[in-house]
Amino acid sequence: MTVLVQNQSAAWNQKLYDTIFERVIPDRAKPPAGLVAHYSAPLASGGFQVVDVWESEDAYRRFEAEVIAPAAQDLGLPPFDTTVVEIHNSLVV
Repeated sequence: MTVLVQNQSAAWNQKLYDTIFERVIPDRAKPPAGLVAHYSAPLASGGFQVVDVWESEDAYRRFEAEVIAPAAQDLGLPPFDTTVVEIHNSLVV
């Protein structure tokens, strides 16, 4: 099932996001297996968020465990909150 994944943290900012993005997806032409779409933006309340669409929660969790978590730990980045929900409908224009 296709899922929407939202990662957010009041402790994150664009600079931290850019730093880890370059580490975990160094070549935009070679996205991780299962990633459908990726968006990032500041939170209205402060902090930063990343919203992705993945082919499955398993694909996201595998990328999180094998790539994101080790990179965040190596870089000493603050934790973020993750929400995963099944997508009911989508429209891409």
